[in-house]
Parts: sequence; C-alpha cells; structure tokens
Amino acid sequence: MKIHYKILFSLIILLIIAAGIGLIVHQTTYPTIPVNESDTSTTVVHIEFPFMDDVVLGNITLRLAPYYGAKNEGAKATPLFGCSPEIYYSAIAYDPAQDQMYEKLFALFNAYAKEHTLTNDEYIELLTTYVQNIPYKTSGEEIKFPIETVIDDWGDCDDKSILLAGLLDKKGYEAGVFLFKNDNHMAAGVKGGYQTDYENSGYSIIETTRYAYIGEIPELLHQGSDHDEYSFYQIGNGTNFYTASWQVSAILNVRDTAYATLETLYQGLNSLIVTIEEEKAMLANPEYASNTTLRSEYDLHLNEYNKGIAVGDKIRDTLHMINSEPYNREKVYQTIVSMK
Repeated sequence: MKIHYKILFSLIILLIIAAGIGLIVHQTTYPTIPVNESDTSTTVVHIEFPFMDDVVLGNITLRLAPYYGAKNEGAKATPLFGCSPEIYYSAIAYDPAQDQMYEKLFALFNAYAKEHTLTNDEYIELLTTYVQNIPYKTSGEEIKFPIETVIDDWGDCDDKSILLAGLLDKKGYEAGVFLFKNDNHMAAGVKGGYQTDYENSGYSIIETTRYAYIGEIPELLHQGSDHDEYSFYQIGNGTNFYTASWQVSAILNVRDTAYATLETLYQGLNSLIVTIEEEKAMLANPEYASNTTLRSEYDLHLNEYNKGIAVGDKIRDTLHMINSEPYNREKVYQTIVSMK
C-alpha cells in the first residue's frame, strides 16, 4: 500500500507541474503595441541620406499613437515560456500598429526607386543605407520597436538591425538578424551569393551601425576570438536575394590588397628615410661634400622615396573611395576595374 501511495503522490506532483506549465504557456506574452485610437496626433519625419551619386530626400507623416504605445511600460514584455527568438523579433518588427509607418516609408522609397530605375540589388542597398544613416546610440537592454527608431531617429545595433530586417522582408527579400552574444552585437542579414556568405550561414551580413557594404564583416568581429559563435534568426518569409555579392567581394579584395601593399610600402619607406638621413648628414660634412658617388646614391634614394610617397597617396585615395562610398557599390566597382 505504501508503494501505491508513493505512486499516487508522484502522479499528483506531475499533474501540478503540468498544470503550472500549461498556465505559463497560456500566459506567454509577446511584444505588443497598445494604441489609443482616439489619439489622432501626428509627426513629420524628415528623411535625408546619401545614395549613389544622389541624396534621398523626403518627409513622411506618421501617427503618434503607435509610437506612444511602443513607449508604454510592458509593451516589450519578454515571453515567459516557449517563445523562440524568431517569434519575438518578428513580433517587434511586425506589430500591426506599425503598418502605416512601413507604408509611408515604402511609398517614399518606391517612388525614388521608380524615378531612378533602381535594380533589385540597388533597392536592397537603398533600404540598407537609410538604416545605416540613422544615428547610432545605445538604447539599453530592450529592443526598440521600429517605429521608435524611425521617429526617434536613432538606435542601437539591435534596434537598427530589426528595422532593416523588417524592411527587407516586407519588400520580399529573405532576411533576418545575426546575434553575437559574446560581442553583445547584432547585425542584419540578407540571402546573398556565396562570395559574401558569412560563416556558411547562407546570408550576407549587414552592419547597421555605420555605412558598410552588404557582406562586409564588421571590424568588431575580426577582433574577438569567439566571433564565429553566432545565431541567425530569419524574420518573415521573403524569398528574393542579393545578387551583387561578387562585386562586393571584388571591392573588398582590392581593399585588403591595398592595405597590405600600403603596409609593406611604408615599411620600406621608413627604412629608406633612415638611409637618406644618414647620407644627408654625411654630405653635410666637408669631408664627403664632394663625394659624387655618395651624392648620386642620396639623389637616387630621395627620388625613390618621393615616388614611393606618390604611390602611397594613390593607394590611400583608392582606400578612401572604397571606405567612404559603400552606398555607391556599382560606381566603386567600375572604378577599381578601370584601374587595372
């Protein structure tokens, strides 16, 4: 009988635990924006950023009720149980209260794309540059809703990455976010070519805290020993992808080669300047002033040094172009091709 009581007691405990789990599942909460429908106030968001050889300009008028709702305490409630990161991030990106914001943004960007006959790749870069241009500031542990990032006109790496992933997916591109827990960093990602495939994920990484090429690995991830420890979470169900990875790869290869060449060049020039200074000091000595061989060597080394400086300046110009215009990928690519 004692055994039966033990079994019965165990069953009761299991039922209580199961009921508790069921209650937790039932009480699972997701980020939700409460909207005061009686609030009809609006705000004008000014949009201005460089793109290709142009500047994108426009104003969009957004309702403030969803923005105020997103600021409410508890709107970004963390799920208690059973919520995958994909669901959580998607809830942040796609709360229906933000539909008007997305519609207004796409009305502006679609009109610009039509007027300038942008390709699909250039449209991805247009959305990317818009988000990268939003000022970067840390915003605490909670991820902001995209409408907050757009109206506040600033955001953290996760705020901006969620916004970009949402924009890309709503436009039909397969996108998501990379999460690097060891580096406390998030970046967006889009399905792209193998040339810029990040760590066999199938996606090209997009740094959102600054202007960067699609597929360019952030410097932060080069510095950490555990940067390869990441998770990728797809947001939405987009299917289109980025096809200019091969050009980006070519640009970044030229940049890497330029940095390596510049380092070697300057090492040689630093050694050469030591020799030049020694020869200059000797020629200042009356004993060697009339030494034609020494004078010839000095002139030769000085000429070599000046040529090296000129070569270095050209390399630096190339690097400046590559680093300063990631939002002008086609022009940068054609420029480096013409230099060969």
